[in-house]
Amino acid sequence: MDIWRDSPTQVEQTIDKQLSEEEKTALKGRLKEYEAMLSASPKDPVALEGAAVTLAELGEYTRAAPILQDLAKERPSDPDILRLLGEIKFALKDYEGSAAAYKLSAVVSKNIDFEILRGQTNALLAAKKPDEAVQIILAARERLNTDRSKSNSVDVNTDGNKEESLSNEVDPVQFYMSLVELLLGKAYSDWGHVSDAVSVYDQLISSHPNDFRGYLAKGIILKENGNAGDAERMFIQARFFAPAKAKALVDRYSRR
Repeated sequence: MDIWRDSPTQVEQTIDKQLSEEEKTALKGRLKEYEAMLSASPKDPVALEGAAVTLAELGEYTRAAPILQDLAKERPSDPDILRLLGEIKFALKDYEGSAAAYKLSAVVSKNIDFEILRGQTNALLAAKKPDEAVQIILAARERLNTDRSKSNSVDVNTDGNKEESLSNEVDPVQFYMSLVELLLGKAYSDWGHVSDAVSVYDQLISSHPNDFRGYLAKGIILKENGNAGDAERMFIQARFFAPAKAKALVDRYSRR
């Protein structure tokens, strides 16, 4: 669980998960089927996507990347393919390429997708371009503010643990606004703009006083900058409001 996201990406799940021999055998068998399909029809989009996803699940990112690039040429308006390419390139530490793929995914996506925004932000931060990350997040926040009265304009990821994160939040625009604010604070922090990051977290706490993440994020940045006393007060608040499954996360950060 991460306070700056609502659910792990497909590649992150693969990195974090150790495949059993049985799972590896099944995936390799599936890959052979897709490779047979591609031998007969090299540009088959179903086989290309299946092969790329399967390779990603096997952790073979170097092989998956060129397949996804070919697929992106065949389906340039598919944001999911471009997002997965961004994930793969990030795993390969090609942060510039990752940011570019996420940028294209955001352009062709009809709605604001937080996972795309988060991926692009993380890629830009890894590429040492925090100023660009901040500008992208600010633009997304402005669009969300404009669309506040149009909840269906936000791409809601129903796989995320929304109930655990914002127990009193029901509006998807407000929910994603909180995620964007957390991401903005992180980008400001990485940029070295500590006061701006703290200001973002203060606003989040004011807007969502029952959401533990604002307190936790502020506690983290205060502790990193030598303000242990105020940080501890934030961690106490975070632990109080955190759902049961998130209390260990609060403890882990507070003890670092």
